[in-house]
Amino acid sequence: MLNVSQGKEIVLRVRNDIDVIGEAARLVAERGVSLKAVAAAVEQGLCTLRLVTDDNLRACDMLREHGYTPHEEPVVLLVVPHKPGMLRKVAARLGAEQIDIRSVYATASDDAPNCLVVLRTSNDARALVALSEFVGQIA
Repeated sequence: MLNVSQGKEIVLRVRNDIDVIGEAARLVAERGVSLKAVAAAVEQGLCTLRLVTDDNLRACDMLREHGYTPHEEPVVLLVVPHKPGMLRKVAARLGAEQIDIRSVYATASDDAPNCLVVLRTSNDARALVALSEFVGQIA
């Protein structure tokens, strides 16, 4: 089902060590939480890990129990068809509304009919409206 919604991603900022991503993923999985999307970047020895899960409360609890300090940040979650040109159309729609995309990551398998796009924008409220209209046009 195509849709757009306000969501939250879990953000961890930790010292970059071998398998820090694997360790965080293991802890979340042990709590029975599924990862919907993951993004990670390393700068100056620090890893910023962003997780979209099916249960942030349980995931954050488990991470805190193991010494991490997760916090949540708002994101726009967009489910669109997994086909060429969709991200271009999303970016054009937001650009037409003068909404800046601050970060984006997406996830889908090759045979999936849809993909999940995770956006942080300059104005999530306006992005939700603009993308709701967009999803209505492609549905």
